[in-house]
Amino acid sequence: MPAGDVLGNEANDLVAAADIGAEEAKRHTVDRSDSRLLHLVSRFGLLAALGLIVVAFGLIRPDAFLSVGNLQSTAVIAAPLLILAAGLTVPLSLGEFDLAITNSSQLSAAVMVTLISVFSFGWVGAVGVTILGAAIVGGFIGFLIVKSHVNAFIITLGAGTIMAGVEFAVAGGATIFENVPVGFTDLATRKLLGIPFPVLIAVAFAVLVYLVMERTVAGRRMRAIGGSPEAARLSGVRVGQLRGLGFVATGVAGVLAAVLITAQASSYFPNAISAQLLPAYAACFLGTTVFRSNIFSIGGTIVGVVFLSVIQDGLIIIGVPSWTAQIVEGGLLIIAVVGAKLASRSLT
Repeated sequence: MPAGDVLGNEANDLVAAADIGAEEAKRHTVDRSDSRLLHLVSRFGLLAALGLIVVAFGLIRPDAFLSVGNLQSTAVIAAPLLILAAGLTVPLSLGEFDLAITNSSQLSAAVMVTLISVFSFGWVGAVGVTILGAAIVGGFIGFLIVKSHVNAFIITLGAGTIMAGVEFAVAGGATIFENVPVGFTDLATRKLLGIPFPVLIAVAFAVLVYLVMERTVAGRRMRAIGGSPEAARLSGVRVGQLRGLGFVATGVAGVLAAVLITAQASSYFPNAISAQLLPAYAACFLGTTVFRSNIFSIGGTIVGVVFLSVIQDGLIIIGVPSWTAQIVEGGLLIIAVVGAKLASRSLT
């Protein structure tokens, strides 16, 4: 073959290789851009949706939705939900479920108000005794789960049923409102620096859980257990003790939520807290779609609580039937979690 033909073929091959390399580089650039976009959507999509919802409701009813009074009222109503969801974030980070948290909260409300109304306890003492009792019960539930090796779903479902029976035995299914002191009911209306007490209590509890989970050795070990219990055990982590502490956290959270709800109602009444179970879990799972994908965190849980509370408040203000809020919340939860899951898969 003549030398010119050989050189021509080599030149053509080099040009073709350069074209292939350019196409490959372009494809990798597009893939990286898509990955960045998916990463942003998976981390901040819920925040963007929250912003759009606030703007939409604000434009529809600016006089009502964006008023200071409505914002404060929404925050006060959301405070017990934030406490319950923050408490649930602990066992969820451990890879556990607690289905008894609202039953524990209901029982705590019955015991607390009975101590105040019937046995003439001071409200501070009644709250303290109830917190101690709930922490002990939560620890015992955790102990049963660890020692029996039975799924927490089953144990807490059974424990919640038992608590519902004990609650009925304590209160008889009746509303208790006699002799509830003003100092206790004032917790629902009192303010500090213009901020309602229920909001301060809820935020303080959420901050406490955040500090424990994110800034302590125990919190980091809890996350390690949630990632791989066996690996954590082999690393010397006391898995059983920390799993038990997760249920102590939900017990305490249940009491604090009961304090706020009974103070707002100035009484104990049956089933006041039971309906909060699914919204609390929804807030936690919505929270896994922000900041750190598929990881339970207090920051994410707070966003989830705000998201659900804003939707519920906005739908009420624009006059939508109450059952619509449940449909919307459930649908958005499924869309958000499934979307985050698909986005995280695309990133791997």
